[in-house]
Amino acid sequence: MATIQKRGKVYRVQVRRAGKKLSATFDSKREALDWATTIEAGILTGRSVQPGRPPIDSQKFSGVEMLLRYSDEVSPLKRGARWEQLRLKMLARKYDVFQLPAAQINGPSLARWRDMRLTEVSSSTVNRELCLISAVFSKAMREWEVGISANPVAAIEKPRKPRARTQRVSEKDRITLETQLGWNGASKPVTLEQHAAAAFRFATLTAMRRGEILSLDWGDVYFDKQYAHLDLTKNGSERDVPLSKQAIELLHLLGPGKCEERIFPIQPGTMDSIFRTARKATNLEHVHFHDSRREATTNMAPRFNILELSAITGHKDLQMLKVYYNPDPSDLAKRL
Repeated sequence: MATIQKRGKVYRVQVRRAGKKLSATFDSKREALDWATTIEAGILTGRSVQPGRPPIDSQKFSGVEMLLRYSDEVSPLKRGARWEQLRLKMLARKYDVFQLPAAQINGPSLARWRDMRLTEVSSSTVNRELCLISAVFSKAMREWEVGISANPVAAIEKPRKPRARTQRVSEKDRITLETQLGWNGASKPVTLEQHAAAAFRFATLTAMRRGEILSLDWGDVYFDKQYAHLDLTKNGSERDVPLSKQAIELLHLLGPGKCEERIFPIQPGTMDSIFRTARKATNLEHVHFHDSRREATTNMAPRFNILELSAITGHKDLQMLKVYYNPDPSDLAKRL
């Protein structure tokens, strides 16, 4: 089925048929309809389908269209597709700079957007958004024949990175959150809130990321060899994570389950909502789920050398690994 939307002075058409998704931009609705009819016929008859886009006029192709095209064609191929698509659509909807023709979005106009955006969100968020915008421009320059000669993101300074977080998760705070979520730590979780509490404890024992934990199937855990296999991680590599005695005991409490069943039957968005509500109710808003990764990494550090530790946590950059190591100075003093 074809969907046609007017974007400024042009018409953007999307075709979804038989699992295929194609889009194009035209100057008139008639051209958009003709293209959609041809594409749909090709898909239904099994012919090779080529979008056949004409070269894009950068004076007509707006930043909004560029962001949305990237969202439709490129973002779905990434692991972080949901976050990226939401962010691109927000940028396209909310900010005037992207209403400009692509060729008119330059360093000064993007710098003004950067400064205004810094009044709304943190510098880390702005840096992530600038990296995404840069990727959109690079794709448009290399493959879409937009007629842009330079990436405007390269012409501006990025905000200075804030200090790295040092927050760890104390046992007291962890238990407080577990209690708020209705889990006593000794019984099998039943509710989504209890599963969220168990996932948080598992994170403090393994240094695994939230997404990695929620993607685990029972078939990924090798109890005889005491490790869990992650087929795909944030950095695109697979990883084997050793499991401590406490982590094994927690898994035995949760299961066993069928190989294809998720160990923690909770969606990432639901996890975020539940955990955020629990933090607010307990006045522990300074504690983030991801701080569990720092807690686990710091606890493991005395027992492994740095290469072993990076293999466990999945850090390819040892400088980044340092961000997740925050020892207590008094503990270091005792070791002296």
